[in-house]
Amino acid sequence: MIKKINIALLIAFVAMLAMKGLKGLKEASAKRAVAQDRTAEQSEESQLAPRVYYGYWAGYTLENPISNRNGVLLDIVRAVFPKATFRHIHGDVKDFAKVLREDSHAVVVGFGSHPALEEFQSAPTPLMSCPLVVMTLRTNPWHFDEVKSLDGLRILADEAFLDYKVIRDLHGRKGQGSGWLRIMPSTATKVMMAEMVEKGEADAFVMADLANVQGVTIDGLASVRFLQRFRKSKVIANDGTLLYVSGKDAGFAKSVLEEYEAGVRRIDKNGMRSRIFEYYGIPYQPIDK
Repeated sequence: MIKKINIALLIAFVAMLAMKGLKGLKEASAKRAVAQDRTAEQSEESQLAPRVYYGYWAGYTLENPISNRNGVLLDIVRAVFPKATFRHIHGDVKDFAKVLREDSHAVVVGFGSHPALEEFQSAPTPLMSCPLVVMTLRTNPWHFDEVKSLDGLRILADEAFLDYKVIRDLHGRKGQGSGWLRIMPSTATKVMMAEMVEKGEADAFVMADLANVQGVTIDGLASVRFLQRFRKSKVIANDGTLLYVSGKDAGFAKSVLEEYEAGVRRIDKNGMRSRIFEYYGIPYQPIDK
C-alpha cells in the first residue's frame, strides 16, 4: 500500500514539474513574441530627424523637460519621429512661414489651413481636430445659432485662428477695419481679450475648446471671475491641425510626409496615440480609415 502511495506521489510530482516547465515555456514564448513585435515596431520607426517649430499653445505645444511631456501635438510628432528636435518660436504666423522657406528640414505644427502657409505642403491626415467657440459675457443675450449669427458681434480673434474657414470667411465679409472683426497679434492672451470684452471694446473673442485641464489652468481661464462672467457658445467650427513641411528640400519633404502618414497610423493602431490624448484629457479622435 505504501509503495503504491509513493508511486502516486512520484507521478504527481513529475506531473507538477512538467506543468511548471510547460508554463515556463509558454511565458518565455510570449515574452519572445512581445520582444519580436517591439523589435519589428522599432524597425518601422522613422529615422528622419525633422526640426519641429512650434508656438506657445498650453497643453498642445509646450515643452516640459521635467515631465518630458511636451503637449499633445509635439508628443504625437515625437512618437512618429523619435529623432525629431523641437524649437520654440516667439512670433506670429509669418515667422513660421519664414523658417519653412529657410530651413530645409523644418516642420511646423500648431496651425490648420492658414493663408500665410498656403505655399507649403502639409500632410493629408491632421494631427488632431480642434473645435472653436465664441466667448461672450453672460449679460449678453447673444447665442450662436448658425454662422450668420456671428455677423452681429464685434469679435476679437488671434491671427492664428485665420486657419479656421469660418474666421477667414468672416474676415472676408467684414474686413479688418470694419470694427466687427479685430485680428489680434499672437502676443494677445485670452485673459487680455477677456478684459477687452469686459471694458466694452468688443462683444466676444474666439478660442479653442478642448477639454485640456493643463491648458485652461496655464492660460488663466479657470479663475472664478472668468467662469462667472463668461459664457461659452456651441462649437462654431472644428478644423484640423496640420503638419507643414519645408519645400526647400523636395526629397526630404516627400519622405517626411510619407513617413508621417505611415507613422501616425501605426501609433493609432498600437494605442499610443489614444494614450497621448488620454494623458492630456483630450477626447480621442481615431483616424479615418
